[in-house]
Amino acid sequence: MIKKISYKDQVYDYLKQAIIMGEMKTSEIYSEQMIADKLKVSRTPVREAVLQLRFENLIDVFSGRGFSVRPIHFFDVQQIIQARTAIEGAGLRALIIGLDTPKGQETLQQMEKCVKQDMPAKLSDENNYSFMQLDKSFHMLSISFTGNEFFIQIMNMMQTRLEQAMFKALDKQKRPRDAIGEHEKIYLAVSRRDTDGAISALADHMRMTEFILKEKMDD
Repeated sequence: MIKKISYKDQVYDYLKQAIIMGEMKTSEIYSEQMIADKLKVSRTPVREAVLQLRFENLIDVFSGRGFSVRPIHFFDVQQIIQARTAIEGAGLRALIIGLDTPKGQETLQQMEKCVKQDMPAKLSDENNYSFMQLDKSFHMLSISFTGNEFFIQIMNMMQTRLEQAMFKALDKQKRPRDAIGEHEKIYLAVSRRDTDGAISALADHMRMTEFILKEKMDD
């Protein structure tokens, strides 16, 4: 069945993309009515989307005034990368242990398709938003395999915050191409059932991400 997307989800997706792409500025205050008028919806779905974004630490809400985009600093990035590496490492271990199961094989096939087909196909896009969504999908595969809802929820929150910092860093084509290679190393290690190699490849990928962002961001 085709799932109907609610107004709240549509507003949430619009605002999240605008935040990640820098179209909504940290220096400005936005009102729910302003967003509702722009999107031609009532304030209710906007209010619901705003509450979700606040829960995900993407915005700050000011009673009676509106909300603003929460800035992200390099210290935040360091903490996110540290936490992500730990959680995703656990996911990779679980995936390799369960690789012979139907779900494990399906997850491995999705990894391969992502690095060999989907991500290369997005290199020609005018902006890198769609590439970043595929990057997120790749990293979520091993996490989703665990079935741990807390892992999934935390990873989604951290990934969106990291995307907020990464969008400008991906302006040039070189980084997306390099990132594909780094993802492929993770996939190949998983396919060989090399747990240490997969976790090492993930750590290398995260260190490179941190290095690039350190050059782009203020402390």
